[in-house]
Amino acid sequence: MREKLKSNYVVQSSKFRVESVFNFQLSTFNLILLMVIAVACSSKDSAHEHADTYTCPMHPTVVSDKPGVCPVCAMDLVRKGRPGEEVKITEDLAKLIKSPNEVVVSSIATTKPEYKSMPVSLNVLGVVTYDTRNIYTIPARVGGRLEKVLLKYNYQPVRKGQKVAEIYSTELVNVQREFLYLLKNDADNQLLIDAAKSKLVLLGASEKQIEELAKKQEVTYTFFIYSPYDGFVISENQATPSAPINGATKNASGMGMGGGPGNLTSPSSGASPSVVAASFVREGSYVTSGQTLFRIVNTSSLWIEFNLPLLEASQIKVGDNLEWMDQDEKRQLKIDFIEPFFVEGDDFIKLRSYHKGADISVGQLVEASATTASREALWIPQRAVLDLGLDQIVFVKERGLFKPKKVSSGLRTGEWIEIASGLASSDEVATNAQYLVDSENFIKTSN
Repeated sequence: MREKLKSNYVVQSSKFRVESVFNFQLSTFNLILLMVIAVACSSKDSAHEHADTYTCPMHPTVVSDKPGVCPVCAMDLVRKGRPGEEVKITEDLAKLIKSPNEVVVSSIATTKPEYKSMPVSLNVLGVVTYDTRNIYTIPARVGGRLEKVLLKYNYQPVRKGQKVAEIYSTELVNVQREFLYLLKNDADNQLLIDAAKSKLVLLGASEKQIEELAKKQEVTYTFFIYSPYDGFVISENQATPSAPINGATKNASGMGMGGGPGNLTSPSSGASPSVVAASFVREGSYVTSGQTLFRIVNTSSLWIEFNLPLLEASQIKVGDNLEWMDQDEKRQLKIDFIEPFFVEGDDFIKLRSYHKGADISVGQLVEASATTASREALWIPQRAVLDLGLDQIVFVKERGLFKPKKVSSGLRTGEWIEIASGLASSDEVATNAQYLVDSENFIKTSN
């Protein structure tokens, strides 16, 4: 019986050990299986997390899991950056992300400065104006009241010997009486008679008027004033026409902000007729001895006055010739005078050419040119220089980029401009600087 129980116990124990081992192995298998499933899921999530995504630069709402084109604009899709991924700055990318006011990427034509000798052609604008040597005045030689005034408006023609006014003067009356008294009572005293006659002449009486006075033996209470000159009447405040200010403006046409022929300053047109008319003396006006009654200008000799930029002043001298196209006819002018000074604040000097004849009119604009001696310097096309007002720049090409650079310019001739400093003959510059910008605030220059 005891042996039987012992045998059953051994059997039961062995069975328990077998079941325990089996259960332990099953648990271990299940644990390993769970671990494999977890790792697989984690790998799948990680792979899904790091999957590339492509999108359109112009339409961010377009997203794809593979390369392609945008269905909206047909642009190539680009890959989005992965988390923590660093963007590699390549040379091409560095060019594009550089500040646009420092460099410009473009494929426009370029040119190199040329060191050569070129004949300098100067273009100057001028105007026909009065010859101040032919402006005269008719003064009142005696004080009195104007009974008649025969010159009443601006530019009224006047001939030599023409009556221009009639004046009443008590002084003239008294001198006439003195002269007549001597003729009647002391005819032999020629010395006193000649002195009285000279006094009448100094007060404005003509020889003819004195002869008539001696013949009639009657006092004349009004005397006519005669013009001693030929010409035209101009008012006291009449402004003379002045030459247009071309300076660099005309030469810089199309070169920069606001440059162009539209900026030329027109000559002064003088005062308006109503203002000028009011400055003339009128009948009934009282005048004093020495007061100017009229100004007469003789237009048989005129001046053509030009403005020349100071930068070009050294290229021209007295005696040089100018060529003027007057109504499809070439005319030769000579520089007769160069003013030795200039007005403060102006950047030009005045040239003057004397002209005789009535074939031109006061106020007429004149555009002339002169070709001077050749100048050896560094030259580039005028279009390559951008004028910003205070600064002038060019775009220098460096490693495929155009970088603005400040330069100092000199003379201009034809389509070329002289570069005084800022460039070398080895530099490569944009042929058309205006093409690279649309606003002067776009540029930061470097010296």
